[in-house]
Amino acid sequence: MVLVAHFTWALENVYTKIVIGSKIKNPYIFLILITILSVLILPFIDYKYVILPADNTIWWLLLAGLFYNLAGFPYVKAMELEEVTRINILWNIIPIFSLILGWILIGDKISVIEFIAMIFLLTGAIIASLKKTNSTFKLSRAFWLMLLASLFYALYAIVIRHLSSSTSFQTIFFWTVLFDAIIISTIFIFKSIRKDFVQTIQSNSIVFFVLFFVVVIVSNIGTLLVQWSLTIKPAALVFSLEGFQSLFVFCLAIIAAKFSPKFIAESTSPKNLLVKFLAFLFVMVGVVLLAF
Repeated sequence: MVLVAHFTWALENVYTKIVIGSKIKNPYIFLILITILSVLILPFIDYKYVILPADNTIWWLLLAGLFYNLAGFPYVKAMELEEVTRINILWNIIPIFSLILGWILIGDKISVIEFIAMIFLLTGAIIASLKKTNSTFKLSRAFWLMLLASLFYALYAIVIRHLSSSTSFQTIFFWTVLFDAIIISTIFIFKSIRKDFVQTIQSNSIVFFVLFFVVVIVSNIGTLLVQWSLTIKPAALVFSLEGFQSLFVFCLAIIAAKFSPKFIAESTSPKNLLVKFLAFLFVMVGVVLLAF
């Protein structure tokens, strides 16, 4: 179930990289579009799950929507700056935050194996982010952006996990998607965002928006499956399978770059591939340790 979710997200990740900078110049407009269009999925939710949650659950749902939104902004900016294959390796920072936040907020213990897994995941993320400038290496700006995005996604996952004890995942999905759209709509208070949004709508065809909506559906299927998984398993374990998404993205990105190099660039030099392979190797060791 989680692997299917990560494959759908891999498709969305590669599409995001293709669209940002070519069809949509402002990465935040992409995020606004994909979030608002997600509301069109809601009528397909079984009406019996569309209920007003009791007690303070509605505030937890609002908080989940807020964290999800806050994670999206640094993510799309990082996608604008870096190769999509490197970005997806950086998603593997999420389990690290999930374990640490679980320890801080709800008293979960971190085992020796989990600690070792965290070291492998972090090492893989650092390797994927290293950039050579003159005779030295430094971490790319995308690393810090994805560090922030991963923190917010981990917080979102912990809130979803908390909600799952009293609320069905279908109800959680309905309200988080709705709150995501409402929260992100507040960004229209900025004139520059309104201007870029209108320009994006006017400069793209109906065919583009139909394809965009298909990607929205695919992405939301992944979100639904992951939320379902979070109601069953701990967040760190669910997100430990991010390593497989990195593999899916690598294959899809190489294919896309081969046939559409104008829209997506992926360096296939032996040196670049070696760095990505090494980063992926560390990540997969961490994934295996967390999963088993």
